[in-house]
Amino acid sequence: MARPGTLAMRQALVARLKTAGNLTVLVPSASIHRQASPARAAWPFVRTGAPIAVPLTGACLDGKDFTIAVHGFSKGRFAADSELECAEDHAMRIGDEIAVALDHVKIDLAGIGAMRVRWTGGQTMPDGAEAGAFHTVQNFRVRVLS
Repeated sequence: MARPGTLAMRQALVARLKTAGNLTVLVPSASIHRQASPARAAWPFVRTGAPIAVPLTGACLDGKDFTIAVHGFSKGRFAADSELECAEDHAMRIGDEIAVALDHVKIDLAGIGAMRVRWTGGQTMPDGAEAGAFHTVQNFRVRVLS
């Protein structure tokens, strides 16, 4: 039987990212969004991707396995007219902190069960929509059991 959990899972991931101290040094908490980020999001920013859910059932077991990406975007860091850190390096550091914030995390989902998160890899690349910007994609497997 299909169980709820997709919305709660995504909300828990976003909440965890917004309170990850080392990540919020690089990206303000207000710039960490769900999948539908603002049209003109302030750079740098982070957003979740579209979760893919697969049922997970068995004897005395009911839940879902999710695959979800978390995306980070950077145009670099500047002070006055001086570049402090290039966009590629900044995006890589954002990606590292996203992975650290979520890997091997267990979160209780009130009324649903618990979720466990595992980082499965990532990639940083030039952002196709913004010249000079970089995009990091960090992938996770999330298991929600009730």
